[in-house]
Amino acid sequence: MSPQRKTIPTLLASAALVLAPQVCAAQGAPSGADNGAAKDSPDDPGKNQAIVVTGSRIRGAVAASDVTTLSRDTIVATGQVDLGEATRALPQNFGGGQNPGIGNGAGFVNANVNSASSVNLRGLGPDATLTLLNGHRLPYDSAFGGVDISAIPLAAVDRIEIVPDGASAIYGSDAVAGVVNVILRRDFEGIEASAQLGASTDGGNFRQQADLVSGMRWASGGVIVAYDYAHNAGITAAQRSYTTSLDPISSIYPSQRHHAVTLSGHQDLGGRLTANIDVLYARRTSETIGGTTAARYRFAPEVESFTVAPSFDLALGSDWSAKLLGVLGRDRTHLSTTFTPTPGTATLTTGCYCNRASSLELGLEGPLFALAGGDARVAFGGGYRSNGMAFSRVIGGTPSAAFDVTRHSYFAYGEVNLPFVSPANALPAIDRLSLSASLRYENYPGMAKLATPRLGLVYAPVPDLALRGTWSRSFKAPSLFQQYLGYEVFLLPASRYGAGPAGTTLVYASGGNPDLKPERARSWTAGFDFHPQAMPGLSISATWFDVRYRDRVLRPISGSPATAFRNLGYSSLIDYSPDAQALDTLIAGALYGLENFSGQAYDPSQVAAFLDNRNINVAVQTIRGVDAHLGWRRDLGGDRRINIDVNGAWLKTRQQLTPDLPAVQLAGTVFNPPEFRLRANAGLQSRIVQVSVGLNYTGALEDRRFATIKRLAPSATVDLSAQYALIPGENDKPRLSLSLSVSNLLNDKPELIGVTGPTDTPYDSTNYSPIGRFVAVGIRGRW
Repeated sequence: MSPQRKTIPTLLASAALVLAPQVCAAQGAPSGADNGAAKDSPDDPGKNQAIVVTGSRIRGAVAASDVTTLSRDTIVATGQVDLGEATRALPQNFGGGQNPGIGNGAGFVNANVNSASSVNLRGLGPDATLTLLNGHRLPYDSAFGGVDISAIPLAAVDRIEIVPDGASAIYGSDAVAGVVNVILRRDFEGIEASAQLGASTDGGNFRQQADLVSGMRWASGGVIVAYDYAHNAGITAAQRSYTTSLDPISSIYPSQRHHAVTLSGHQDLGGRLTANIDVLYARRTSETIGGTTAARYRFAPEVESFTVAPSFDLALGSDWSAKLLGVLGRDRTHLSTTFTPTPGTATLTTGCYCNRASSLELGLEGPLFALAGGDARVAFGGGYRSNGMAFSRVIGGTPSAAFDVTRHSYFAYGEVNLPFVSPANALPAIDRLSLSASLRYENYPGMAKLATPRLGLVYAPVPDLALRGTWSRSFKAPSLFQQYLGYEVFLLPASRYGAGPAGTTLVYASGGNPDLKPERARSWTAGFDFHPQAMPGLSISATWFDVRYRDRVLRPISGSPATAFRNLGYSSLIDYSPDAQALDTLIAGALYGLENFSGQAYDPSQVAAFLDNRNINVAVQTIRGVDAHLGWRRDLGGDRRINIDVNGAWLKTRQQLTPDLPAVQLAGTVFNPPEFRLRANAGLQSRIVQVSVGLNYTGALEDRRFATIKRLAPSATVDLSAQYALIPGENDKPRLSLSLSVSNLLNDKPELIGVTGPTDTPYDSTNYSPIGRFVAVGIRGRW
């Protein structure tokens, strides 16, 4: 029988006395210890025995969603040195969006603003994937609402948990494609340092990287501090055989310099109260050269971000806990672009994408009553969140665009987990049966009020096999850049664009839109996890997902306004009887008033049509596919073991701009995710030597931008890494080791595609990298 429960009012009264952190993913999970060297220590016995998995706020809940875990040791074994590299290798992630190396011609949503690395699950955009640090939010990066995951030092990380499923019912806005939770090391003791030198064999990208992490633990707490430094030279068009169409000094991969520091600590204050803090600071500079010999630009942004997340945790008794978390952060991308025509005078453009974020949240979690399979547990709470952005652009000393806005939101959530049957019940044909349900209400004053539910079911007929499924609603609030970037209004001759007879005019608007509403999604998943007891170490899982994502924000007309009048599918975007007062209001809010190119005075009675090509909630996307994973680990005797891991994703994505236009294929076309992607890795490990071989497969793509469709053949790259222990340690963690890694061993090169201008990158830079074969050597020590 369960112990006597405290009443909810009593718990709320107790919780109001203290601060405590938001429930986050398994921060205290042990990762092994090295006697006499640096070690990650487990928590004290009896503390945090039931952990919280990303995608839930309830301790001990069995995940109904697919959860992929990527450990620091796995990342290091492949020779990767930052979280951007690691997440781009995941088949569920897309390299487009905000990532270094994205070239011209890939579209506005793939613009490389500051060489950051944002996770982009399913290719739905960095702003549709929520990235967390120890379960709390970080400020947005630059313009597109993503988070720079490479700003977090790898040395401080324990693991990354990825939930590629809608999770707004748990976390709120942005968790449409899924959640990525970076979990820091806890109770690390000692000092660990590493350094790596590497370069592309075709030239360029000489990289220097070093990191240092130090931690200590005492009876009532612990702290770690990690620092990371990285610098790489750029790659120019002259250094690659497939970029001869570009100006030789143009950059196809930016040069970068990066510093990052992370601190994470916790302290038992007595009285069942624990204080916690996470601090992250990062600074990055980069340089990209572009243009032509006649007109060249130098793009040199500087990014600085800072986040502090203090929290307190109170154990209320009877297995209840109260948590309150505060977050304060900022992320500033300072622009510096020099445009130099030949002949002519150079023009300097400066500005800032200055983001800020703050939040405060109180939550409680604990058992309600006993069920046959365990305690029914509940989590509930609420809070406040604020996001702000100050944008400015100054061209040649003259301001051209600016805004400074803040968005506030208030939220409340509840989640319940009902374990009807557990393995301890020893029932035939039902090893486990649990149901979870959650609901979140969010209020964005002046924009929207939303309620997002989620249901999850886990059924295991036998210990070897678990079946799971989820249904959820999710949403993404429009980015402040989408809303408040100034718009322009033009008066054009209607007859030139097919909008009306001679003598009449067309009012055409383009740019941001303050009246945007949230994007909304419905998600289904169904999957299984198979762990046969007859074959220890083998695991097989697969998950079907189906997402309908509506009210997507975009500018529907990508070319001339005439497109809308030649295709009846755009008719819903055209107002042939615009209201004169509404037009006056629109013109009054425009950046430059009414820009008249009609050749006649503005007369509202002579306006034949109004075409609104600002950012609007218009598109519908359907995303379907399968994620599959196979893992196998076998001990070979002695200190040797073998690991095999295969992770694949099959994806179908279609988009419909309006109900009257046909749906178009996205997945499998250039500048979108391929329909099939796979990463396989095999490793052999002993106390002295560790060897890993990886295969990265990218499915075929089609370039449908021109009259003749071009098919790009599938591609595969092979990676090789090896580590040798000069001074072995315990638990396969050497005290001192050397490493060698080779990415893209066979030096596979991108296939050429058509270009629309002299500065377009002549390959799909969202799916293929110009780095080529990259060889690196490293050293790592632990004390």
